[in-house]
Amino acid sequence: MSKTTTETLVCGTQVQEDMSGVGHCWRNVAAGDIPANIREEIEGEIIDGGRDTGEIVGSNGINYRW
Repeated sequence: MSKTTTETLVCGTQVQEDMSGVGHCWRNVAAGDIPANIREEIEGEIIDGGRDTGEIVGSNGINYRW
């Protein structure tokens, strides 16, 4: 996908990232900017958790929410 895409859908859910590290700078993640392993982590949380919304700190140290 193009870097101009403004959102990433994981399991049909929009994902955002927080670059501030403290929940003050959320933005939609461009599809080309989210690493495959992080997508897998988020997918696992969405599928296993059965949650419509949630938040995790990825193994790369960045906060993600959906």
